[in-house]
Amino acid sequence: MKTLLVTFQDNTDVIGLKYIHSYLCKKQIDSHILFIPKYDKKHNPSIERFLKGFQPKIIGISLMSPEFDNAKEFSIFIKNRFPEIILVWGGIHPTIEPKECLNYADYIFKGESEQAFFEFVDAISKNKPVNDILNIGYKSSGEIVINKLRLLNENLDDLPFPEHFPQESFVLHNGNIVKLNKPLFKKYARNGGTSYDIITSRGCPFSCAYCCNSVFQKLYGANKIRKRSVERVIEEIRQAIKSYPEIFFINIQDDNFFSYDVQWMKDFAEAYEREIKKNFVCRTTPTHFDEEKFSILRKAGLSWLVMGLQSGSPRINKEIYNRFATNEKFIEATKIVRKYNSACYYDVILDNPYETEQDTIKTIEVILEIPKPFMLQLFSLVFYQGTKIYDKAINENIIFEDPHKKNFVRYRQTFLNRVIRLSPLLPKNLIRLMVKNRKSYWAKILLNLIYLPSILILEPLVWLRLILISFDYNISATINMILAFSKLGFSKVVLRK
Repeated sequence: MKTLLVTFQDNTDVIGLKYIHSYLCKKQIDSHILFIPKYDKKHNPSIERFLKGFQPKIIGISLMSPEFDNAKEFSIFIKNRFPEIILVWGGIHPTIEPKECLNYADYIFKGESEQAFFEFVDAISKNKPVNDILNIGYKSSGEIVINKLRLLNENLDDLPFPEHFPQESFVLHNGNIVKLNKPLFKKYARNGGTSYDIITSRGCPFSCAYCCNSVFQKLYGANKIRKRSVERVIEEIRQAIKSYPEIFFINIQDDNFFSYDVQWMKDFAEAYEREIKKNFVCRTTPTHFDEEKFSILRKAGLSWLVMGLQSGSPRINKEIYNRFATNEKFIEATKIVRKYNSACYYDVILDNPYETEQDTIKTIEVILEIPKPFMLQLFSLVFYQGTKIYDKAINENIIFEDPHKKNFVRYRQTFLNRVIRLSPLLPKNLIRLMVKNRKSYWAKILLNLIYLPSILILEPLVWLRLILISFDYNISATINMILAFSKLGFSKVVLRK
């Protein structure tokens, strides 16, 4: 019973799919992952040759909304060439739009589905019916049937660890599907495989209008955060480092790592400092940010923090984004980050049709209060199907770009958006001067003159300074990080891809 799990993400850091893969392997299912970083129809002959030799019984595609078109074209090709293969879609997009996805897939899975997908594969292997499996969706006599969801898994410690470098996997490389080896893994892994992604909890305490977590809360009727034990978290990281000594940075991908209580943080920090001794990054919100927790984690190795501002306009945050942290709370948190000499990215959402020019200016004013150095992660607002903001925009006839096609890191190059990007780089007075005179011809000329030099020279220097800070000015560690992150750094910092 060969099962092939497919992803169209542009790197191998697909932690959700890796969890499915590890769970199947634990249950003795012959599971494999196929990474297709840049799918194009011209690759179909190579894919056909591979599938003829590999002969999977089930193909499971994991996708988010931006990968819908690739999944659609791939699935049409598979069903035309290999009608005997059972085609299954899972992930966030089939969760929010199951009916759309069943136009191309034989089955879809909603929500968290490690156990559900195993039951499906197991039933297929034993020629048993699958239509009563929870979380599943399918068509019956032309009618769409969506089964009930099973209860969320409360015992995350029971899940097998996802593999950093999934064995027996494949990648589409130079137009051909080949076995994933160490050099190819380093090529396609984010940061060359030197950082390790981990999730220590599932769920989010918030219900931001633009986020898929609001969809899950609507599905399950709760926003409870399910947490892993310190012992299992440390053991996962320890095993990964033992197997892959090149790992020198840990990326904690929890939506809000600061949701843990102080005692858990203390236990984690003590074990991490004793057994791991690697720098790590985590994410939080101004609401949950706490100096005691931050100081505990900073001592243990926290070197980068990611925290969302999203908008400096209280109106936008409360009425549109359903976020209730005040600007005062956010600024207070940024000052504590600076006090402990840590590096930080602050998230800001651009291109919101609900924002007025004054809302955007309020965002700039808040950014100017952040102690330097810091960097911004700028995102263009995407109206993902199933989210609260999508429903609101549809009801109010707001025009927005197709979420299947929009790239969330490619924001519009408006005057104020470009000023926002320069805000961490230039003196406050210069930024305020350009904002105040934004309608004047000379301000536009000035912005055009200084924009590219700032991006090409000042921004990399700020990034370099932040790396130095993150490693407590350890030159050797800084050089290692720059070498490992150089491709990502140029793409992320300069090109903003």
